[in-house]
Order: sequence, then C-alpha cells, then structure tokens
Amino acid sequence: MNQLLKLLEASENWPQSPSFYVTTLEALAEKLAQKGPVYVIGECNRLHPLKALQVFIRSLKIVMKERPDVVITTGSLPLAIVCLSAKLFGAKIVWIDSIANVERLSMSGRFVRYFADLLLTQWPELATKYRNVEYAGALV
Repeated sequence: MNQLLKLLEASENWPQSPSFYVTTLEALAEKLAQKGPVYVIGECNRLHPLKALQVFIRSLKIVMKERPDVVITTGSLPLAIVCLSAKLFGAKIVWIDSIANVERLSMSGRFVRYFADLLLTQWPELATKYRNVEYAGALV
C-alpha cells in the first residue's frame, strides 16, 4: 500500500491526473475517494478461482464503464485481472512489481509481463533476469 501511495503522490505532477481508482480494500477506498471515483473489486488469490472469477466480472464492468486508456498499478492478482480486462479493451498497461520481490518477479508480475506495455521492477537484477522488464528505480 505504501508503494501505491508514493505513486499517487507523484501523480500530482503528471500532465493528467488519474480519472478513477481501483482497489481491493475498503479502507484504502476511503482515502482515495478524496481524489476521485473509486471502485472496490475485492480480494482473490489462485487458491480461490471463484473469487477470482467474481473479481474478473467486476473488473470487466468497471473497464466497460470507464474505458481507461492506461492502467498503472503496483499490483496483485486482483489488479492483474483488472489489467487483463483493460487490455482486452485496448488500454496500455504499466505494471510496477513490488519491491518485496527481490529474487524473482511476483506471480502476478510474471503473468502480466506477457501483455503489459511496460513492466517495471524495483530491483536492477530482476530487469536483467526477465525479458521485457525494466528497472527505473525504487518507489520507496
């Protein structure tokens, strides 16, 4: 969550502010609501495929309504599902893998790297280990 908040602080200097936010947590939704519309998609993991399907359906509804041009996330499986949904509708995907993943990309990052337009790692060693992965520094 700290990485996402750092990214949002930096977004205030972007040419265009995010038009909406997607989170898995109600607590974070309350903070984000001050900045714009927020959608809560819920949690899921690979051990609960029905929950993942529910997240996918919620994600598709959000993407069809909002039609994002770009999705930027620090990601987890639910956000990887949002990225996939948005990519199906032509959005560009920027994935920033967690700084906690020192030895290899997260499982979600390894999934998203096949369709992401930009996948960033926060460890230079990982950028050399994977194709189509770049290092541009750490968020925290």
